[in-house]
Amino acid sequence: MATALIADLSDASRRAASHMLERLGFRVATASVAEEALALIAGTMPDLVLADARIETANGGPLSPSIRKLARGKDICLFHVTADAGASSIRRAMEAGADDYLVKPYDEALLRFKLMQARARGRIDAGRPKLRVVQDNAATGETSWRFGLYGKAV
Repeated sequence: MATALIADLSDASRRAASHMLERLGFRVATASVAEEALALIAGTMPDLVLADARIETANGGPLSPSIRKLARGKDICLFHVTADAGASSIRRAMEAGADDYLVKPYDEALLRFKLMQARARGRIDAGRPKLRVVQDNAATGETSWRFGLYGKAV
C-alpha cells in the first residue's frame, strides 16, 4: 500500500485530504508543523507528500526544499498545496522542488488526476509490480538470468 504524508496548518484541510487519499488507497499520516513533518518523512519515507505552502521550517524557509535535502528526499513525490493560484506562486513551488501543485480547495477527482500524472512520470510507483533481473539457479546446476515481476499488481 502506498503511503502519504499531509503537512498542513489547517486541521480541516488535513482531515479532508486524508479522507480523499485513503479512498484512493493510501495509508496516511499527518503533520501540522514542519519539524513534525520532517521527522515523519525521515522515519517512514512516504511515497507522496502534500505540503501546505504556509508551513515554514524553524529557520523561516519553506518546507519543500527541506524535504528535498533529506536522505532519499528526491525520491518522494511532492505536491505543493496552496490557496494562491497565481503563476508566480506556482513557479516558486516548482523551483523549490515540488513535482506538482494543488490549489485549495481541490477535490478528489483532481487529486486522482494529479496522482495518475505522477504515476505516469514514474514519481509514484509504490504497489506496482517492478521488472527485475533475477538469477535463476535451476536444478540443472547452471546459472541463468531471467526477468521477473515482483510486487502487488494494481
